[in-house]
Amino acid sequence: MFTSHNGLPTPPEWLKDAVFYEIYPQSFYDSNGDGIGDLKGIVDKLDYVAELGANALWINPCFDSPFKDAGYDVRDYYTVAPRYGTNDDLVALFHAAHERGIKVLLDLVPGHTSEENEWFKRSCEADPNEYSDRYIWTSHAFDNGDGLPFIGGEAPRAATYILNFYKCQPALNYGFNAKTRPWQQDPTAPGPMANRQEMVNVMRHWLDLGADGFRVDMADSLVKFDGEDKPETMKVWQDIFSRFRADYPEAAFVSEWGTPTQALRAGFDMDFYLDWRHNGYNLLARDTESPRGGAEDKSFFKKDSGTSPQAFIEQYWPRYEGSRELGYFSFISCNHDTPRFAPRLDEAERRLFFLFLLTMPGVPFIYYGDEIGMRYLDVPTHEGGYHRTGSRTPMQWDAAQPNFGFSTADPESLYLPVDDSAGAPDAASQAKDPGSLRSFVAAIIALRRATAELQADAPLEFGWAHDDSRILVYTRGGAYAIALNAGGSADELVIEGAAEVVAATGETALDGQTLRLGPVSGAVVRLS
Repeated sequence: MFTSHNGLPTPPEWLKDAVFYEIYPQSFYDSNGDGIGDLKGIVDKLDYVAELGANALWINPCFDSPFKDAGYDVRDYYTVAPRYGTNDDLVALFHAAHERGIKVLLDLVPGHTSEENEWFKRSCEADPNEYSDRYIWTSHAFDNGDGLPFIGGEAPRAATYILNFYKCQPALNYGFNAKTRPWQQDPTAPGPMANRQEMVNVMRHWLDLGADGFRVDMADSLVKFDGEDKPETMKVWQDIFSRFRADYPEAAFVSEWGTPTQALRAGFDMDFYLDWRHNGYNLLARDTESPRGGAEDKSFFKKDSGTSPQAFIEQYWPRYEGSRELGYFSFISCNHDTPRFAPRLDEAERRLFFLFLLTMPGVPFIYYGDEIGMRYLDVPTHEGGYHRTGSRTPMQWDAAQPNFGFSTADPESLYLPVDDSAGAPDAASQAKDPGSLRSFVAAIIALRRATAELQADAPLEFGWAHDDSRILVYTRGGAYAIALNAGGSADELVIEGAAEVVAATGETALDGQTLRLGPVSGAVVRLS
């Protein structure tokens, strides 16, 4: 199916039936009672991941960090953060996951480091050295950032330095496309080229120890002033991948880019549909000015929104059609930067979204706890999370255990508080209930993984949709039709060649070729 992009390896075969489970390590499971999740805790819960049906993990940053941005401020790319364990613990996690048929992707942050990183400390020195141009510095101590955020007065070096995000995250130097100041270097200057090789070294290091690939943070942001088309950033990634990917044909790489026609041509295997206002993903499930509630919600999957799927199809289709021969454009349930669906969407609405997520092309990513309906919590900011903190609370393992089974520490010592409100979900009770959200998600994962026509690369065709419709219909591989009624009223449609319903949520009935769909319901129909 795939065409080689820029002479780089095509996506590995194992991605076709992959279902990823994203783990925020400090909130997943605490094995030593200090209140913070750790790598041994992930190992302890791998059977849970396997039983759910997920066969790949994305683990948020676990490298040494001062945690001013929850690990996205890396102090040392080659060392596991002590709060999580040791390098040997991470290698043990690779082995334990592989024994269960689970791949493991780590999180790489290539665009910036912590201000405590030794590379940056050397770059701050007044005398030139090998790290002087590894970060972006201006011409003098009172210079500005030419529109980019900058910091001055913090270093012996007589210059200001450019930031990527927070004050603690100085930007690594990958050069500039449009250059207007003397200090803006070409992407092929020595400093930028050294940074390319350093990222190659980091990835090789962990791939050699057993990692199966990387999710790459802010992958589209390396070269500054690169415009919307990102031509120089794409060239940087093509060069980085050309230096090592042929040695790791089974490794997989997913970008935080949001534009698959660019990301896949840059050499990535997958790109995410990010939660950007008014893009296809946002139109489906987050079309509101207040994702935490309190504002009008026009999301397609919100039963009282009245929204047609047509706008989503028009936004999604060109991106899918333009990238499907290169790799995968993937949907997420949520992630560490995005407010959870619950409690804004009710359980019926969330079940319908999961039926969609797990029957669409691309490689699906499920955020830990979404499979049991964990709620977004209004909690104070922690480690730079701010409004994102409420999506990062501890996994709710067992309501009968202290701290919902996340940790044996005192509640005041937990990384973040658990959701102990009435009706809070937990994995243990849902595992015992065949009608639970978790059981439903596991069943649809099993169907996807057992059915080639529902997997990542099977062809997609949309059925009819119009501005007044609340029904989304599509076929996969010419063998299955998926019909979703997101509205609050019953409806029906004719599906030519319908043979049987193989999976459903809500009230559905197939009478000949007429599929009746109750409010907020959906079905996967095998075609004859």
